[in-house]
Amino acid sequence: MAYIRDHWQGKHALLFALFVNLILIRALILFADRYTLPPYIPDRVPALIATVAFILLFHGVVFVWQVVGVLRATQHQSSILANIWTVVSYGVIGLSLVFTVLSIAASFRALAPERFIPVNLTELEDARASQYALTLSPDNTRIYITGTFTLGMAQRLAALLDQNPGITGIVLHSDGGHVYEGRGVGLLIRDRGLDTYVYEACSSACTTAFIGGAKRYLGPNARLGFHQYKIDLDYPVPLYDIKGQQEKEITFYRSQGIAESFLKQVFLAPHSGIWFPEVAELMEAGVVDGVVEGE
Repeated sequence: MAYIRDHWQGKHALLFALFVNLILIRALILFADRYTLPPYIPDRVPALIATVAFILLFHGVVFVWQVVGVLRATQHQSSILANIWTVVSYGVIGLSLVFTVLSIAASFRALAPERFIPVNLTELEDARASQYALTLSPDNTRIYITGTFTLGMAQRLAALLDQNPGITGIVLHSDGGHVYEGRGVGLLIRDRGLDTYVYEACSSACTTAFIGGAKRYLGPNARLGFHQYKIDLDYPVPLYDIKGQQEKEITFYRSQGIAESFLKQVFLAPHSGIWFPEVAELMEAGVVDGVVEGE
């Protein structure tokens, strides 16, 4: 309590009051305001109550305490730089106010009613499944995967493989999709000892599935595309480490015998772009075992 009272009365040195009691504490508060929002509090009413309470306490009471203490500390200066530090203090207070207002606005945007529309799980699964297709070849030896890698794909592929034990290969045609599903499909293909084929295009998460193959083949005009990952969400994801996810892919690729020189280039292209290595480079790096004619 004495600490709180001393700052309020301006008894702390200005530099301490400015950098610790204002900048540091405000930064921590601005970081912590995400914990009143989804996914930490998934329901709108509790999230709204928690957000309003947080704003009143930390953006209201605590912020006033921070600002008043700094302003009073500016009045107790005696150095020749007093005027300069006073101007700096007012500037920092102004910036803190701007960031606080932006944070409040972002919080209420994240709590908009349309963000909390109840999800029909059956409709959600149907919508996901409509984004891709798993098709058996006429001789029941291959499964064709086309479309976007979405949640549930690996599980459905596993069920289809269980129903068709004669499957020996997976044919891929996809621009990618969900990182976890790409890795899940890749691990499933690896564990089942299946070969993989691409006759057209396979990019992003699809390439991880392809690299899961025991043997990996491209058609004469096929392309494999690699680029960095990104998060397609409107709210903060707790502890989501994009680089960490990319490192998991690198570890998986390495376990599949891909050359280190190639691994260094896999995630160099930004998400807005894409890298299509030449077939000779893919074969030299161990990504592709051979080129085969049509399906």
